[in-house]
Amino acid sequence: MDPPAKFVAPLPVNSEGRPSISRLLIANRGEIACRIINTCRKLNVTSVAIYVDEDDTSQHITSANESVGLGSIDQPGGNPYLNIDLIVRVAVENRVDAIHPGYGYLSENAAFATAVRNAGITFVGPSPSAMETLGDKRSAKAHLRAHEPSVPLIPGFAGTSQEPAELERLADEIGYPVMLKASAGGGGKGMRIVQERGQLRAELETARSEAARYFGSSDCILEKYIEQGKHIEIQIMGDGYGNVLSLGERDCSVQRRHQKVIEEAPSPWLDDAKRKEMSNVAVTIGRLLNYENAGTVEFVFDVATGNFYFLEVNTRLQVEHPITEEVTRLDIVSLQLFVAGGGDLTRLEPLRQVKSTGHAIECRLCAESPQRDFYPGHGIVRRWRPATAHGEVSATSSVRFETGIKTGSRISIHFDSMIAKIVVWEPTRALARAKMIQVLADTACVGVGTNQLFLQSCLLHEKFSDPAYTTSFIPDNLSCLLSSPYAQGASQIASALPLLASYFMGTTLKTELSGSVSPLSSIPSGFRNQSFDSVNHSGRRIVVVDNEALTKQPFICSWSKPRYGRQTGLDNGNMAAFPEASAANVTARYNELSNALRLGVLPGQQSYGIAIKSCTVRTVRPLDQSLSPWYEATVHASLNGNRLLMQIATESSDIGQGGISQAAKGVRVMCHVPQLGTWTDMTCFSILSYFEHIREETVGASSEKRRHINAPMPCKVLAVLRDAAQTVESGDKVMVVESMKMEINIFASVEGVFRPMVSEGDAVDEGRALCVIE
Repeated sequence: MDPPAKFVAPLPVNSEGRPSISRLLIANRGEIACRIINTCRKLNVTSVAIYVDEDDTSQHITSANESVGLGSIDQPGGNPYLNIDLIVRVAVENRVDAIHPGYGYLSENAAFATAVRNAGITFVGPSPSAMETLGDKRSAKAHLRAHEPSVPLIPGFAGTSQEPAELERLADEIGYPVMLKASAGGGGKGMRIVQERGQLRAELETARSEAARYFGSSDCILEKYIEQGKHIEIQIMGDGYGNVLSLGERDCSVQRRHQKVIEEAPSPWLDDAKRKEMSNVAVTIGRLLNYENAGTVEFVFDVATGNFYFLEVNTRLQVEHPITEEVTRLDIVSLQLFVAGGGDLTRLEPLRQVKSTGHAIECRLCAESPQRDFYPGHGIVRRWRPATAHGEVSATSSVRFETGIKTGSRISIHFDSMIAKIVVWEPTRALARAKMIQVLADTACVGVGTNQLFLQSCLLHEKFSDPAYTTSFIPDNLSCLLSSPYAQGASQIASALPLLASYFMGTTLKTELSGSVSPLSSIPSGFRNQSFDSVNHSGRRIVVVDNEALTKQPFICSWSKPRYGRQTGLDNGNMAAFPEASAANVTARYNELSNALRLGVLPGQQSYGIAIKSCTVRTVRPLDQSLSPWYEATVHASLNGNRLLMQIATESSDIGQGGISQAAKGVRVMCHVPQLGTWTDMTCFSILSYFEHIREETVGASSEKRRHINAPMPCKVLAVLRDAAQTVESGDKVMVVESMKMEINIFASVEGVFRPMVSEGDAVDEGRALCVIE
């Protein structure tokens, strides 16, 4: 069943018969900028993008009709995406009719909306007064309490006091657990659950710190925490004629760290009566303030009691708006431009009776490590291959990839960790769920660690089948969700992947690189001057796998042509795991392995039939001149007669004709296989280069007994909490750093004397020493 085409609202025309908006500046970046550009193309609106130097690989720069560089993100005036005067000046200089703020940054900033309108430019969003009233949680609840008492408010404290003692007293009255929330916040920032009285002061300090940095206000409110709650939100759309419509609800209850990762529409939990009741409350709130443009009214639904409570209004376009578009078949961005251009919603026939058709699910693919408490990641996307790009998704299905990345894009610490939004639509929830699992597994995002496998674990978990799942779904099932859902079904592929990767590097890639011009191309792959040396021939590699447990496992892999019997088209492949060598035993381990290979006895050796059936290899030459070229490949392989697809990327193109480097560092090979649901990180060595690598890793190692605490990722130092030469205990918090909009606490791992190596405000690279505990 194909979904009907989406309705794209036409732009109103002015008195001269021209469209009310012909040039639009997008005051944002990445995927949401690309999303807005997509609608601009449909409406023949000229899109003008802005960007910073650190974002120069983002697709929104080249997708827009015009792009304007704003300089570095660390310029003296601060982040350009937050510089109101700069953005308005750029808009005026580029003669735009309107500015769309996207989400985040200045999208809910009343001062920005005012400055845009004062410059004679249309702001695509609600009025500044609506933002001021609804954009702050405290003022929103006070306004509703005074003017619309029928709106159910969650028990809590929304006063102005920020005194810890007063908040402790109020929390005692409300009853634990309670939730601290940044009054001006959203997106999970400045939010902390407090389970008992003794935690409140420390959590308040952290919440206020985050709130001040992200929203310009450190004020927090206190609410009763609903332990069995669902996060339900209603999409509303209003115009300048007093019309406010509900476009239906979204269920956003799958969250980690109070941030949404999976959303669906409609909510499988609500019945029609409750759905209508919540929509009516959302519309009532919108009409109370003559709300214009797109907005989202958020509620918490107490599954235990069946009651729902108002949380907040997001006075902007939401990240998850695509699933509402999929079930209503309405282009919400076009409705935003229609309203901003002076349009009357009652004149649009599809809006006279908004219907929901089928089911849609959205997953947020983020650069993060679920295994490390969802720490954000960074790096270079070595291969980006959405499922639709290689035919795994039916052309009749509705599948959307909302992203600003491509192969070669850099995932930077300066921006949010979300890489892409993946959206599917199907006639039923069961079909949509199955489709999303397939699409996630088939999508290759190679080179950067992501939550791709974790998302599949969530969707495949039996508790997700129950529509009553709550916001505690991830915390309650975390240990299970961190395990691969394909561990048993694809165990053979997982165990043989190092062999397949090394076989590709040593045979197919070697052939692709040597071609017919190499004077050595006619020499057999196993040739050595020492023809009887069974250890260091070319059909043998050591592959080191970085696995999900954040440890490294080396494998010895070898292959050869069948010598006897019927030809099957498969080569003989063998592999075995062995203990990782160290500086202390590198010589002994090399001799031990050499002797075993000469005797033909490797404990735990597994044998496979392997072949490369077809392959396309491309050299990637990134726009970022600081990066060297690398290879990417689509490989159709055979393992014991079963076909499988591999999406492969290397880290460098300087790997020699043998498919690997003879240098001690080896060659990084990254491989995505759909049956495993994600990509695997491996490093390929010759036997000699592996042991040289182990030896070089320890050369120059400090003999001093200083304990260095290094930056876990590129970050900015927010606070140094201890003085130099101060004695600290193991577990003491000594620093706070920030990366990708996430605050990270740094703790002393041992007792000793604290010596800071950085200062507050410093930007540091991954691995740099933050401090030393002597």
